[in-house]
Amino acid sequence: MAQYELAVVGAGPAGIAAALTAADAGVRVVLLDSAPEAGGQFYRQTARQLHARRPQRLYHAWPAWERLRDRLAAHRSSGLITFLADRHVWLVEPGFAVHALIGPEQQRSETVTADALVLATGGYERVLPFPGWTLPGVLTAGGAQAMLKAGLVLPGRRAVVAGTGPLLLPVAAGLAAAGADVAGLYDSADPRAFAKHASALIRNPEKLVEGAGYAAHLARHGVRIRFRHTIVRAHGSERLEAVTVARPDGSQHRIECDTLAVSHGMLPHVEIAQTLGAALTDVGTVAVDDEQLTDIPRLWAAGEATGIGGATLSLAEGEIAGRSAAARLRGTSPPPNLKAQRTRRRLRAFAEVTETAYAPPPASVWTAHVDDETVLCRCEEVTAGSVREAVSELGATDLRTVKLLTRAGMGWCQGRICGPGVAGVAGCPQTPAHTPFARPVPLGVLAETISITEGTPS
Repeated sequence: MAQYELAVVGAGPAGIAAALTAADAGVRVVLLDSAPEAGGQFYRQTARQLHARRPQRLYHAWPAWERLRDRLAAHRSSGLITFLADRHVWLVEPGFAVHALIGPEQQRSETVTADALVLATGGYERVLPFPGWTLPGVLTAGGAQAMLKAGLVLPGRRAVVAGTGPLLLPVAAGLAAAGADVAGLYDSADPRAFAKHASALIRNPEKLVEGAGYAAHLARHGVRIRFRHTIVRAHGSERLEAVTVARPDGSQHRIECDTLAVSHGMLPHVEIAQTLGAALTDVGTVAVDDEQLTDIPRLWAAGEATGIGGATLSLAEGEIAGRSAAARLRGTSPPPNLKAQRTRRRLRAFAEVTETAYAPPPASVWTAHVDDETVLCRCEEVTAGSVREAVSELGATDLRTVKLLTRAGMGWCQGRICGPGVAGVAGCPQTPAHTPFARPVPLGVLAETISITEGTPS
C-alpha cells in the first residue's frame, strides 16, 4: 500500500492544476484518473494507437494543454508526481485510503494512502427524458465529443444537437468540422436572459469571443442556431431516424437524422465527498472555503464538483487548492495567489449567469411530452407510467420512496442518469443519492478489501 503526502482524484484541469502546484512546492503527489491519459473531458486525448497527426484541431485551448502536459511530464520524471491511469476510485476511507478499481475490466482493486486529499471529480451530463431517448443513435453531447476526441469517430453522418447549455456549441462545431452534416443546434434557452446580466458578460470578454468563434464556425458550415426550441421526441424502429422539436409558438418540426447529441447541462460528481461526510451546498455542490478546503480537515475540492464553471475556472480552483494543500501539509498558511483568486471570483460570477440563462425547461413543460411508455430508468426498465402510478396510487412523495416502489435508480448508474427524469415525472425534488461507494464494485473485490482492512487473510 503506497503512501503519499497528497492524493488527487481526477486528472482533468482542476486535478492537474492542483497536482502541479503542490509538486512545485515539493509535495509528493499521487494523481489518479479513470482515463488512460490525463486531461479529463476538456483535454481528452486521442488514443495513441490512432497516431493522430493534428490532434490540436479538436481543441480550442491546445497551447494551455501543452504547457500543462509538459509540466506534468517533468514532475513525473522527477518522481514528485505518480500518475495512476485507468484507476476508477470507488471508495475513500477516513484517513484518506483511496481504493480504485484497475483498468477497463475493473476486477482488481488497489489502495494508496495519503496525508491529504484533493477531490477534482468533475461533473456529468444531465439529460431530461423524452420518448425515444433510448434509441441507438441518441447519445449525450459529451459522449459525441468524447467519441470524436478519443477515437476520431463520428457518431453518425447527419446530426442534430439539442438541449441546453454552453457545451452544445463546441460539440456542434466539432461535429461539423469533422465532416458531419449538422442539421441544426436547438437550444431551449432564451438568449434574452443574458441581457439581464450584462455586467458579468462584460467582465469576461474572452467568453464572449469564444462563443462568437463557435457561432461563426457553425455559420461557415451552414448550421443554424435556434433558441427556445425544445427536443420532444426521437423517432425510429431499430435506431434513430428523426427527431421532433417544439418551436416557441408550440408548433412542432420533424428533422431527419441518424444522430442526436443531447444535453441539458451538467451536474457535479459529489459521491466521494459525501462518503467522507463533507458538507454540500444548497444546490448540491461540495462546499468549500476561500482555500477550496471542505469542512473535513485536509480535504480539498476543486473544479466542477464545487460548481459547474468550465476549464479555466477549474484550473484556477485547482491551483488554489494545490497551493493551500502544500502549505497546510508543511504547517504554514498558503501565500496569497491574487491572480488565481481574481480569476475564480470573476468566472464564478459568470458561471452563475450561465447556470441561470441555460436553466433546463421546468418539469411541468418537458414532462408533458413524456408518455407513460417512455423508459426513465434504463438499467431497471422503469417507465414513466410506473413512476406516475407510484405517486398517484401508492402515495410516494419523495425520490427515495419512488425508488423503493419501482426500482428506478437501483441499476448500474445508481440514479445519476435517470435521477432528474424520475424526479421530474414524480413531481418531487431531486436529492443527492447517499451510496456507500462512488461506483459499482465486484463483490470479490469488496470482500478482499474488507479482509485486508481488518488484517485477516483474504
